[in-house]
Amino acid sequence: MSTRLGRGLDALIPTGDESIDRSTRITTVKINKIKPNPYQPRMNIDQEKLQELANSLIESGMIQPIIVNKKEDSEYELIAGERRLEAAKLAGFTEVPVIIRSVSPKEQLQYALIENIQRENLNPIEEAKAYEQLQKQFKLTHNDIAKYVGKDRSTVTNSIRLLKLEPTVQEAIVQERLTQGHARVLLQLKPSEQLSFAKDIIHKQLSVRQTEVKISNYIAGRKIGKKDVNEDKKKYYAKITDSLQKSFTLPVKINPKSEGGSITFTFKSDEQFQKLIKRLLNKK
Repeated sequence: MSTRLGRGLDALIPTGDESIDRSTRITTVKINKIKPNPYQPRMNIDQEKLQELANSLIESGMIQPIIVNKKEDSEYELIAGERRLEAAKLAGFTEVPVIIRSVSPKEQLQYALIENIQRENLNPIEEAKAYEQLQKQFKLTHNDIAKYVGKDRSTVTNSIRLLKLEPTVQEAIVQERLTQGHARVLLQLKPSEQLSFAKDIIHKQLSVRQTEVKISNYIAGRKIGKKDVNEDKKKYYAKITDSLQKSFTLPVKINPKSEGGSITFTFKSDEQFQKLIKRLLNKK
């Protein structure tokens, strides 16, 4: 064979596209027959670490097989072991040891997700998107997902919440310029406000605690400002209400809303109604 497959696998003699070790049930498959996992949650691979893994494979062989799904067209689809497969390609391997599993798309994503989480290979945004995919595509609850990956439901929920962050802020988390702690604090803000605060956190290298204080003060100030505006509006509407009541000699109520509102006149007789209509229509 042109590649090293690790201790216990060197004796495998490939025939055609695959060969099976009857004692271990590990199969040797041509790399060009393995397609990527369409449900792979990881979007980025550290090229430096990938090269380190490739060097290790060249030195010691691939001891741990990857997991694949057999397809009807005599090819295979990766389930778990993406980094090892990519490193094997980088190392010049033409074939790799695999374990064949027959799984559903949901299980395929589950395998890839669990492997990456256990190995801590996913960044927080990739992990959040994987959870969201399990939720939306496979109709799983946060409790279901938590059981699959062996984490608390709150951990899954908080992870998915990261996707509510402004996209540029999400990218800063991927690049490790912001931590998940920073992200959780930024979620208190509107997306339109998050980016300017994120830039300030990065520029000033604020800790999570410093960020909490800064954003808490901002929110408190915003509430005070909003309260002042509301008080001014109340005074204004009260003044207008009083003027209308004196002008029409009828009870008047103004009902303002966030956008628009209504003015209500209350009359007790047909005579009052007719007078009101004439005034409103400006008739004598």
